[in-house]
Amino acid sequence: MNAARTTRHADERADLLAVDAEHLWHPWSPTRVNPEVVLAVAGQGCDVWDADGRRFLDAKSSGLNATLGYGCHEIVEAVSAQLAHLMTYDMGEGANVPAIRLAQRIAELAAPRLSRTFFCNSGSEAVEAAIRIARFHHAVLGDRDRTLIVSLPNAYHGATMAAAACGAGSSPVAARVTPADFVTVDGFDPTVAGGGVDALRDLLTEQGHRIAAVLIEPVQARGAHVVPDDYLRAARELCDRNGVLLVLDEVTTGFGRTGRMFGYQHAGIEPDVVCTSKGLAAGYMSIGAVTTTESVFEVFDRNRTLAGFVHGHTHSGHASACAAGLAVLDYLAAHDVLANVRARGEQLLTGLAELRSLPSVSVVRGRGLLAAVEFDTPRRAGQVRRLMKDRGVLVRRTGPNIVVAPPLIINADQVDRITSGLVAAAGAARPDPH
Repeated sequence: MNAARTTRHADERADLLAVDAEHLWHPWSPTRVNPEVVLAVAGQGCDVWDADGRRFLDAKSSGLNATLGYGCHEIVEAVSAQLAHLMTYDMGEGANVPAIRLAQRIAELAAPRLSRTFFCNSGSEAVEAAIRIARFHHAVLGDRDRTLIVSLPNAYHGATMAAAACGAGSSPVAARVTPADFVTVDGFDPTVAGGGVDALRDLLTEQGHRIAAVLIEPVQARGAHVVPDDYLRAARELCDRNGVLLVLDEVTTGFGRTGRMFGYQHAGIEPDVVCTSKGLAAGYMSIGAVTTTESVFEVFDRNRTLAGFVHGHTHSGHASACAAGLAVLDYLAAHDVLANVRARGEQLLTGLAELRSLPSVSVVRGRGLLAAVEFDTPRRAGQVRRLMKDRGVLVRRTGPNIVVAPPLIINADQVDRITSGLVAAAGAARPDPH
């Protein structure tokens, strides 16, 4: 990448930020843009360039979605070819070839039980659709009282109304907009044996007749808390025993982030429904997917006059987005990307382990290429993020956590740069003033 081609004059950058401040409303922020923001103009591999020509190692994969980095020619060419041939076609009254083929490929990867995919546009929409599927499923079977959706503390399932209500106890803002029929199970603790599954067992014993689904992220995106495999296995058994659907949110972990194609595969289980998005098109297009078992689908198919599934989006199964998904899956297989994730993930966690000796660090955790360093305060984590940016490495801050989730194609030297940079930045960060 020619850095000169990415550089804008200082006044041009200032003009762009002025227009930004006047017209653009950024997600997750009611405020105007920070003048120190990375105004990204180009990317290649694991690196991005800003308008000043500065080069950064993107150790957060944009919004955790640039899983194959930037400028991947195979994906760009696949999307371009599909756009030129047929950009999309209405899935409500027809079909298109990429959507059909991508649903087939997902079924092959998620097999044997998960075989039927509904496409949408984002992770939030995928979770929203899964919630509707779970509730409609029970209603069609005559269990109209099964409306409760159970989620874990610290969960993040999306920004739409129902998705935001799941795990709302971790966010005072989300709690104010929580609709009825959502409950966060108490007692979940990923640091203890089994994760504290007794609380989930008690809830299902007491309220099982009212519960439609249990919704879990195998690794929680907010802080990279790994849900113990034993907890997932117990949740599967408890859901089966109580007639509850197990829905796994793999919007962040799906398609390789943990070193397996899906995070649930570490536990050796299968959910009834799995939600994916970020890694499916690797940020090259916007797409989400809800994949479920044939038995769940057949409940709707057998009762079309009673239920059907009156739900969808204009861009559901968008042909060019599905073409991106097919190219991503081809790339993962052709380049043995999951093996790289396992090797580089082990290297990442080993390198970050040095931080455990610092008094300001509470814990280091993660799985594959999704890791977090938890500091004593959000303020210190913010300092570390800024110091890392000064060193040319972009990381994500979530509360007191620095989250590291680089593209799955990252190499050993780049991982060393991340870990050595974090060690230096954590050592340089100053304590909060009293």
